[in-house]
Amino acid sequence: MKFIKSNLLLFSVLLTALVVFSVLLTFSLMTSGKIEDLKSEISDAESRIKSQRSEKMPFEGLDYELDMARKDLVRLAALERAQNRLWGQVLASENNLSKTWKKKSPESINSSLIRQYTQLRELCRSKNVVLPGGSQGGPATPFLDAPSQPAEEFGFGLKSYDGNWPNFSSEEAQLLGVQIEIIKQLVGFVLESATKDYPLRLAYIHREPVGETDEGNIGDDLLELDDREASLLKTHGILDSMCFEIQFVGITSHARTFLNSLRPPYLLRKFVVERDTDDSSTAFSPDPGDPALGIASPESSELPIVQDVRSKFTFLIEYVTGVDRDAEAFFTGILENVEADDQSLRDFLEASGHGALTETLIE
Repeated sequence: MKFIKSNLLLFSVLLTALVVFSVLLTFSLMTSGKIEDLKSEISDAESRIKSQRSEKMPFEGLDYELDMARKDLVRLAALERAQNRLWGQVLASENNLSKTWKKKSPESINSSLIRQYTQLRELCRSKNVVLPGGSQGGPATPFLDAPSQPAEEFGFGLKSYDGNWPNFSSEEAQLLGVQIEIIKQLVGFVLESATKDYPLRLAYIHREPVGETDEGNIGDDLLELDDREASLLKTHGILDSMCFEIQFVGITSHARTFLNSLRPPYLLRKFVVERDTDDSSTAFSPDPGDPALGIASPESSELPIVQDVRSKFTFLIEYVTGVDRDAEAFFTGILENVEADDQSLRDFLEASGHGALTETLIE
């Protein structure tokens, strides 16, 4: 006891330490279970975070991609609007004979064709255009045969129906009526190309048949498309058209004038220039020593002599009758398998010129 009294401070410290140890031991035993629970919760939280990161991985940069997609839509809308404008100009609906054509009876079309034969032959004679088989009706020029009288047998691509009109269906007759008007216009371009001083010789006009009856009666005016398909747009399903091939013999200015006349819906698909070897005209060969011509003799100078400058020009022409751009069917097919944002789709349709389809495509 005396020892305890003399060492009271020491025992007080030991007692305090023992109490603290007991308290801490008790607290440790009480919280050890909670710590394990907290560790488990932390581990679960880490797992959830990793899982969420994995799920979000495909969507990283989505905002950037969405912004780029919207910019692409703006560019596509501008391109689509430009395409609409381009094909509208190609079709040229206001001046397109297939679009402005008014239905007529086959008999009326036949009557128009009969009148057209006479009109075109007379116009060719008056405009210095020589027709195949025509009799000579004037002096020859340095560049071409003498102008001819009307060639009654030339049918301007429609020879088979000069005095013969098969039993066409109404639909086929309408298509043939359109071709008759197109040929009339093409011959008009030829007439504009000839001049008083330089006549032009029309060789042939070939055309694509418009149906089975026409194909069976078209004869030598048939335009064979098999070896020309690569040159035609209709072959690629881009548009619908009627094809013609016209050939004439003349000088360069004739071809230039004719080419300048071919504006939409006429599309020039092939142009061939050949030396005209079928020369029955009197070649222009002036005497170099003839003083009347003002040409010096060979002794004084040497000048080139122009003997024949004629060429044979062949034009393969597509006349556009329709453009395959059914925007409603196209967009409907696309949207069947795609979930589109309504606002983005609406903006695209408005910007691309298809605003009229908004109600149809966005229900």
